[in-house]
Amino acid sequence: MMQTASEPASVAKPDTVQATARLMQLEAGLYCLFHAALSAPTRFGKLTGMRVSVPPGNDGVRVSTFDAQGWIGASGGAALVMVAAGGGAVLVTTYREPDAPGELPALQIVRLGSPAAARPATEPARGAQAAPAPGSMIAHIQHRGDVRAELGAWMGESGSGHWLEGFAIQPAPGVAPADLEYQAILGQDWFSPWVSGGAYCGSRGMALPLLGLRVRLKGAAAEACECEVEASFTDGSRIGPVADAPVMAATQAPLEAFRVVVRPKHPVQPPAPAQGDAGMEDQVLDALAPPVAPAPPVGRVRRGRRVPPQQRREPSGAVEAAQDDAPPEKTKRKAQASPGQPVPWWHRKPGGAAVSPARSPRRGGATPRRPGVLAGS
Repeated sequence: MMQTASEPASVAKPDTVQATARLMQLEAGLYCLFHAALSAPTRFGKLTGMRVSVPPGNDGVRVSTFDAQGWIGASGGAALVMVAAGGGAVLVTTYREPDAPGELPALQIVRLGSPAAARPATEPARGAQAAPAPGSMIAHIQHRGDVRAELGAWMGESGSGHWLEGFAIQPAPGVAPADLEYQAILGQDWFSPWVSGGAYCGSRGMALPLLGLRVRLKGAAAEACECEVEASFTDGSRIGPVADAPVMAATQAPLEAFRVVVRPKHPVQPPAPAQGDAGMEDQVLDALAPPVAPAPPVGRVRRGRRVPPQQRREPSGAVEAAQDDAPPEKTKRKAQASPGQPVPWWHRKPGGAAVSPARSPRRGGATPRRPGVLAGS
C-alpha cells in the first residue's frame, strides 16, 4: 500500500538504553574489579551490564577482562587493572535496559599488589599467545611466562612456588574443541565464564594467581570419554583426580600445577591377528599327526623270552613268501620244522628223493640221530 502526501510517514522508534559513565582514579598497583554477590537470583538482559575501559590519555593503565571488549556484564564478570607508577584512571560505563529488573549489583575493588608488583603497562607479556596444538596445553606461569605441555602431562612444577595466571587446553583429535569446556577459579564462589577448547582462560603478566580450575566434557565426548583433573597448590596441598568438579585448595592457595587426563570410557581391544592359509594348514597337520611314542629309557633293556619256531603262528602266504626270499640255510631249517611243506630242490638227492630231516635226540636213552649220507660219499 502506498502512502499519500497527506498521510504522515511512520517513524521507527529505536530501542533505548540508559548509559552512565564514571571515571575511577587509581594509584599505582594491581586491582581486581568485580560484582558483589546478589542477594537473590536475577535475570538481566544482554544489554544490561558494565564495561571497563581505558580512557584517552592513560597510557600507563592496562585492563584485562574475559571479554575482548572489556565487557563484564551484570553479574559473574571481573576485570583486572594494572596501573603503572604515577597512577591512572579507568572508565566504568553502566548500561541498563528500560525494562531491566531491579538494580545492578555494586562494583567492588580489591587491591592485589603493591606498586612494585605492577610492571609498566608498556611491557609486553612474555611468551607466545598462540593457541596450543591439538592434544596440548599452554599456561602463563609466574616468573616463567608461557609454557607448553602435552595433554595428560603436568602443567607447572609442584613445589616451585610459582602460581599460574591463565591457561588454554586443546583436546586431542577425536574430541571436538566445542565438547571440552573449562573455567578458572579466581576466589571463593568466583568463577570465570566457561570457554571452549583452545581458548585462553585467565590473565597474562598481571600477577593475578588462579586459585583453581574446572574442566568438563559435553556432547558426544561426554558419552565416549571421561575427564579427570589433578592439581597441586603453593601451600603443598594436592587434590584429585576428580571429574567435573571445582579443584581448589581449602586454604585458597594459588594454583601451582595441574594435569588433565581425557581417556575413553571403554578402551578398544586390539583385534586378534588374522590367521592365513599357512596357519590353518599347520593346525590341520598338528591335529592329524600320529602320537609320538615315548623314547625308551636309557640303560640296560631286558629282553623277553625267545619263542621257538614251532610255537610261532604265521599266515601260510607269509611263510611261502618268506621261504622264496630266504637264504638256503633258513629255508632248510623251516623245512625241517614243517615236514608237510615241499622240500626245496637244493635239499633233494640226485634220484629225486628228499633228504630226511634229522631228528633231535630223545631224552631217557633214546636212539641217537644218525648223520645223513650224501650221494657219492
